[in-house]
Amino acid sequence: MKKPKQVIRSLVTRSGTITFPTYVPVTTFGGKYPLDNLVRPFLPRLASAVMVSYHYAKQAKEGVGVPMMVDSGGFASLFEWAEVEEMNGLGVIRIKSGEDEEIISPDSVLSFQEECADVAFTLDLPIPPARAETEGERRMALSITNAIWASRNKRRRDLPLFACIQGWDAESYTRCAKALIGHDFQGIAIGGLVPRMHDREALEAIVTNVRAVFPDLPLHVFGLGVPHLVKRLFELGVDSVDSSAYVKLAADGKRWGDKATQASVDLAPLNRMHLALANLATASQRALPLGFAQIMYGTIQSRVT
Repeated sequence: MKKPKQVIRSLVTRSGTITFPTYVPVTTFGGKYPLDNLVRPFLPRLASAVMVSYHYAKQAKEGVGVPMMVDSGGFASLFEWAEVEEMNGLGVIRIKSGEDEEIISPDSVLSFQEECADVAFTLDLPIPPARAETEGERRMALSITNAIWASRNKRRRDLPLFACIQGWDAESYTRCAKALIGHDFQGIAIGGLVPRMHDREALEAIVTNVRAVFPDLPLHVFGLGVPHLVKRLFELGVDSVDSSAYVKLAADGKRWGDKATQASVDLAPLNRMHLALANLATASQRALPLGFAQIMYGTIQSRVT
């Protein structure tokens, strides 16, 4: 397979310029994941942007010091208590929890992104591999319709909008991408690849085909944050990836290396924070700040095997 020419790209946002290729750490707001609150103040030292899901971004009370990407929260469509419906010609997610009900729509997502985001992503509807045959075409068509609607209704000129592409194999992802040609997007994002990441041949075909459809726009891939895979994605022409793996490993007391270390259950929260930053430094190929490096390779290294 011919290696695409790597083009130096950047994306200007109202909170700064994102230089590609780049690893984008995922963070959350609120109290569900306390480790994120400890790590977040240090993310600008190791990242040029952060990713926050629509659900958690609504709980943000402060900025992050770097451009904030806000995705649509479309992964919620995979929950067993969620339903994907068509409403006024657009795809929406209806989430029922007891007597409470929430509807995630292209309009609610875009309106919030225009208030708070530095980079926005259209409302996509991931297609589980097990349901591709029965649900694939419907969810893909609604994802396309949602993306085109957002491109026509975006009001903020300084908000880069990425169209989210969904499919279940190389052919369907390519069709989805081609359906978005000619519309006003500042980037393209590929979703739904996490459950397909172990089929490397199919994964690379999807990325290569989408890149061929949009050779000039920034290309983002959701959720694939393993360092060796990130390196390969960058070689294939991907400009950015996002992942929460760096902090999830740290929460389990693990550190990235050639192989993840065995869990250390007796680490204090501060030491888990150092682990998360070390993991992020490995994934982003940036140097760990000196103070953290001394702690990591001193106190913590003696406790994590």
